[in-house]
Amino acid sequence: MTKRLLSVSFLLLFVAVLHAAPLSLEAIAHPSSVSLSWNEAEGAVFYDIYSGEDFIVRLDSSSRCYDVRNLLSDTRYDFSIAARTPDNETLDAAFASATTTSWDGIYEWINQTDTDNHGRVRSLRIRIETAYDSSVGQYHNVYMYMEDGSEVKIFPLYSFGDPSSGEWVDYDGDSVAAVSYRLNAERFNTSPFTPGRWRVDKVVIDYDSSSAYIQTSALGLVFETVSGYELYIEDGVMKLSFYTEGTGIVNGILFKNPNPGEGDAFILTRIE
Repeated sequence: MTKRLLSVSFLLLFVAVLHAAPLSLEAIAHPSSVSLSWNEAEGAVFYDIYSGEDFIVRLDSSSRCYDVRNLLSDTRYDFSIAARTPDNETLDAAFASATTTSWDGIYEWINQTDTDNHGRVRSLRIRIETAYDSSVGQYHNVYMYMEDGSEVKIFPLYSFGDPSSGEWVDYDGDSVAAVSYRLNAERFNTSPFTPGRWRVDKVVIDYDSSSAYIQTSALGLVFETVSGYELYIEDGVMKLSFYTEGTGIVNGILFKNPNPGEGDAFILTRIE
């Protein structure tokens, strides 16, 4: 009787092992992040996630997904997950690789109203180009298309490390930065007044967004504006939010998004 019970118990354990699904890991790539998801590992209290040999995070047993952010575009990443007990013993492990995509492309916004700043903002087209600099890491060159089909670089206005980037520039200057700033400012300025000078105060760079703080001198006063963009995915579609804000009276003369329900920022959709 004892041998029979032992045989039955062993058989039940063997069948349970056969039906236990091994830990598996799925990786879905985005331009600067990877979404990881996995199945439950029986008995696991923790899930430890690694990128290559680098530890990323420890999650509790209820977790089934995690987004690894701030990744370089067009880059392959190898991930692993380990299911562990309270004593840090490994129950199972799984591996997955993914190559990130990029935000590169052309984004467009269409004005759905008759408010267009005297015909200057019937639509917006912006081109995003991924770039890398040893001092700041990955960033994006941002180009805006003009009415004649040409494009001007609106971010960054200067090369990183350029000592002249913080100097005052005449509004009517003929440098590359001066022309780019003037063409962009003329498009969004709703008043008949123009600044006499401007300068870059600071630049903030992130993986999916950046902003430039500009000081302008006009009518004997100094004002600050900030222009920035944010890249994101909504319902599987790549989008770009572009905005310009100012202090004091400057904010009141800046052209904002007139489309109902979209807010002040211009929401551009990638078209190619």
